[in-house]
Amino acid sequence: MSRGKKFASLVAIFLAGLLIYDIHFVIDESEQGVLTNFGKVAPPVKKPGLHFKFPTPIARVYKIDRRARPLTNLQQELITEDQKNVLVNGYLLWRVADPIRYVEAIRTEANAVARLSDLYRSAAGILVSNRSRDAFVSLGLEHQDLAETGQDLLEQIRPVAAADYGIEVIKAGLVEYTLPAANRPSVIKRMISERARIAARYRSEGEERAIGIEAFAINEHEKIMAAAHAEATTILGQAEAEALKTLAEAYRQDPEFYKFVRALDSYDAIIDQNTTLMLPSDSELFRYLDEIEVPGSSE
Repeated sequence: MSRGKKFASLVAIFLAGLLIYDIHFVIDESEQGVLTNFGKVAPPVKKPGLHFKFPTPIARVYKIDRRARPLTNLQQELITEDQKNVLVNGYLLWRVADPIRYVEAIRTEANAVARLSDLYRSAAGILVSNRSRDAFVSLGLEHQDLAETGQDLLEQIRPVAAADYGIEVIKAGLVEYTLPAANRPSVIKRMISERARIAARYRSEGEERAIGIEAFAINEHEKIMAAAHAEATTILGQAEAEALKTLAEAYRQDPEFYKFVRALDSYDAIIDQNTTLMLPSDSELFRYLDEIEVPGSSE
């Protein structure tokens, strides 16, 4: 065989090998494939496995990752409803839900990232421009819930991404909402003043509450003491009445003995070892003293 024929045979074998390599493709387990012929999508979506196609440039295969992917560092400076500048940084979690629509609209992941970034920034701009800065950057009692903000972003981005690009946006949110460096000192000073005002209000409310509790405690104390005093007076009156009743019954049983005991009580109250009594002979006290027998005396 001549040298020219050998070279031609080698070229033919190379081209045949290249053609065989080019007309088949493999889709990985984490991917889906979309085939285009002359630039137009040729359904259906290719599942994982070995597939065949027309050679390039007639046919082209787009391998699409089926997994969810994050899109982060979506930072931008925006103007709020009250015309204040803020820095916003957020994220998206997305995946391809409609591969055919995805390939028809944007084809590559780089294009998808660019479109999703634009969608996020547009939605965040609308959201921030409809709220005041203090709704987010504030130490007051009123503030915007970041979870609620993320849900608002998701509701704006999801339908557009699905309809236009075949992309499902799973989650969206803010990771940072802060002030530009030039504005921070004045805003932080105002926030400190605001916190001081809130603290003063809390102290005032606490003092007012303490006064109310103290007044209630004093009132309850007075009620309890009054009830106790009334109950003690009742018990004392009942006891005195019972004592008088007992004394009256004893007096009725032996009036003379009662008179004698009463006289002795009187002696005990007015007489001691230094007492000298000058009594008339008909005194009641003298009568009992006169009747006392002196030991050793004769009748």
